Amino acid sequence: MKKIIIIFILITGLYSIAEAQLVQSNFQGVLVPQYIASGTSTRLPYIFRATVTGLQPNLKYRYYTNACRYTDFGGTNSGAGNPLFINGSDFRYTTSTGLSTVNGYDSILTDAAGSYTGWFGFVHTGNARFTAGNFVYPSITLDSGGNGVTKYRFALNDSISVLQFSDSGTSTSGTGIYGISNANPKNVISLYDNITGTGRPLAVVFAENEGIDTSVMASLVKYYKDSVDSRNGRWGTVIPNILTNGVRRFNVHRLTNGSVANFQTDADGVWPSGVNTVNPRGGSLNPLRISLSDAPLIIKTENNIPDKFTLEQNYPNPFNPSTTINFSIPVNGNIELKLFDILGKETGSLLNGYYTSGTYSINFSGSELKSGVYFYTMNFTGDNGALFSDRKKLMLVK
Repeated sequence: MKKIIIIFILITGLYSIAEAQLVQSNFQGVLVPQYIASGTSTRLPYIFRATVTGLQPNLKYRYYTNACRYTDFGGTNSGAGNPLFINGSDFRYTTSTGLSTVNGYDSILTDAAGSYTGWFGFVHTGNARFTAGNFVYPSITLDSGGNGVTKYRFALNDSISVLQFSDSGTSTSGTGIYGISNANPKNVISLYDNITGTGRPLAVVFAENEGIDTSVMASLVKYYKDSVDSRNGRWGTVIPNILTNGVRRFNVHRLTNGSVANFQTDADGVWPSGVNTVNPRGGSLNPLRISLSDAPLIIKTENNIPDKFTLEQNYPNPFNPSTTINFSIPVNGNIELKLFDILGKETGSLLNGYYTSGTYSINFSGSELKSGVYFYTMNFTGDNGALFSDRKKLMLVK
């Protein structure tokens, strides 16, 4: 009898170990970038959308994410990189993972089919897995029913190519790129080398400010730290130096379900501001800058066609440092939305481009302005000759 019990315990233990091995299954990509960067002091955040399957229905699981290599398959090491957790609209980052470690994990709740679809993320580190030329696979480590004991290690079905920041024209070299946009914080931005947005995106990132303490997410690459981090609507990532089509499309996705809320395209990868994304050679020291006029990426909040023009009062007002402006247009046309100080001097262009009918929302940050009274004006010229203009007052109090 004792022998039977011992054999049972051994078999159970071996089965548990086998289940905890890293396998490339049950983790399918929905929106996964093709490229990430490398370097200990040139780190970047990355996110992706994926589906976990094969779990128990309607059950909560603890998890954390990493990135692994194919050489990790079959072992009990989930890889490297620091997890970036996205739970609803809550973004959180940790450098210490563990399913029973305080702040070392987050949780997902499966549906009736035992699956979960959502956003996941990580930040690369100086680990050798993130060596230029390597391919890494995002991984997810889960427990069972919130007990804190590792039950599954799944690797994504899509791999990601690792680049090194450089000004050379090699296949493993990359250049930084960042943008100024009107996307609301925590919206998701994807970059494509075609105007239709087909295939896998070059990169997938979130619009700042995601609310993570900048002192916690350390060692970010300089252009991200200086020009992107904590600035509403801004985003930053890396693209390969061999990119014959350049970046031809930017999508802005809704955080709630990943759907495309708006997009901007350019036929040859040379954007209106003059920035050339074809075969860049800037490395990390000379990143490409996508201006607000290139890709404003504002969200169309309603697909219904409004029955009249409106420019709504910003909220909150007074504000510090950010506020939201909504407007509606019943027909397609060109919009200019500008900001003026109390003396009538133009202090910024909030929007300038062609938009289809709908209701839109933009987020404006006054972090670089002085306290005071300002005015924002909207001038619209429609395809059918329709004209509309309006002006509202706002107050910045620091």
